[in-house]
Amino acid sequence: MTLSDERDDAVINALQRKVAERQATSLPQLIVGELERMIITGALSGGDRINESALALRLGVSRGPIREACRQLERDRLVEFRTNRGMFVREISLSEAAALYDVRAGLFRTAGRLAAERASADRIDELRSRVAQLAAAVPDVDDYYPGNVDLHRALVALAENPRLAELYDSVSKELHLFRRHGLETTAAREVSNGQHAAIIEALAAGDIAATARLMEEHILSGKQRMLAAAGE
Repeated sequence: MTLSDERDDAVINALQRKVAERQATSLPQLIVGELERMIITGALSGGDRINESALALRLGVSRGPIREACRQLERDRLVEFRTNRGMFVREISLSEAAALYDVRAGLFRTAGRLAAERASADRIDELRSRVAQLAAAVPDVDDYYPGNVDLHRALVALAENPRLAELYDSVSKELHLFRRHGLETTAAREVSNGQHAAIIEALAAGDIAATARLMEEHILSGKQRMLAAAGE
């Protein structure tokens, strides 16, 4: 068994314990989170079929909550139903991904402008700690990528604008497959986290213009890495 297998088994065991603790009404949301995790980590890729029976067995639940979770993910545009074939992780084209990156860059810039006006010293210190943790995770994309996703969400949360956070999260979820591909190399992850550090320092300085610009440039840099990786 590889380290990756052991890590996945540990996650599943923890998830099964959570399932046992939850009431049936909360199961679909828990399953949504697990399916999102599988997409984020690459366990499920674009075009993969979601096997409801296997997933129900894996999580120790009936197929009903699995189907409800899939319907929610379909509304979120992460999965799609194919007639007579079932539910699949949604695939998007390279051009669609590039367009979504542009939308995401604009949302991230707006979040940066608002965050620089509102971020407290304690929250900035927390972000610095996250960047340090990501630096330690750089050698392993399976460790780095989920932390990268969480850091971006934390930055957007600083804007204290729930609608903005919802829109950003929705666009970002559609891009998970492409975002991960843009961070496959150690060099790309080092560049990415260096940009994170620069953003945090602009926030700490209360520099609204610089924070907004750096956050937009960070997303556009990811777009260029994605296009380069697709070209290769």
